[in-house]
Amino acid sequence: MYCLIKEWPNKMATLMTEDGVVLWTFSDIEEARNVWQDWCSFQNNRVASQIQYLGK
Repeated sequence: MYCLIKEWPNKMATLMTEDGVVLWTFSDIEEARNVWQDWCSFQNNRVASQIQYLGK
């Protein structure tokens, strides 16, 4: 799965799929990144851990 993290002007961050489906919004970009990495680890690295950070 390919995901994006969108950081908002208020420093919150949204984890979403590449086609725009919002998975969750977090208090900051670091929390979103950690959740994505934990999820990939949980999947025993069967999922490509590609992620792209979108600017504000």
